[in-house]
Amino acid sequence: MKSSILILLALMTLTSCSQESKNIKMSGSNLASQIEYADKVKNKVVFEGEKYKMILFAMRSDQLLKPHTSPVDAPLLMIEGSAKVTIGNKEQIVVAGDMITLPKNILHGVYPQTDCKFLLSK
Repeated sequence: MKSSILILLALMTLTSCSQESKNIKMSGSNLASQIEYADKVKNKVVFEGEKYKMILFAMRSDQLLKPHTSPVDAPLLMIEGSAKVTIGNKEQIVVAGDMITLPKNILHGVYPQTDCKFLLSK
């Protein structure tokens, strides 16, 4: 009887928490809400200053950014989902909350493991 009550309380708590999370709306300053997934890789400049800009990307799991180089170091912050990122001949899985730097003049590519959104500064 005691364990049944505990299980019931746990289920009620989980249901309540999941209902609350569905009611939370993202603010206009939430990066993930500023770009939608599309049939091809989508990107949007969200900040442009004199010395750098920040570009928001949205990629479905079946899309990719083929290996390419950049003339500057480019920090990448994964906002949503996950991707395999290649830098030269090394691979790294990057998940939401992770940040890595794509070094200048070295081939790098992005291969989503799931639908993902990330912010790139360059």
